[in-house]
Amino acid sequence: MDRIHLSPEGSKIVMQEMTVLKEADWEPSLHWKSLPTEFSEDSPYDIVGPDGKTLVNVSETNFHWEKEWE
Repeated sequence: MDRIHLSPEGSKIVMQEMTVLKEADWEPSLHWKSLPTEFSEDSPYDIVGPDGKTLVNVSETNFHWEKEWE
């Protein structure tokens, strides 16, 4: 299998970025709650709120059953 071949300048850039990632204060995670919502913008298909006029965007809503999954 062939690998990526970078110029010396490209290798320096990659190493700089790898150093930044290594030194960053973050914990990588694929937990479903830590991943960003990709399409969280308002939509005409959102649920209608109790007042009958506003829309409720449920993409960032916390549900009671989420505690079971944590």
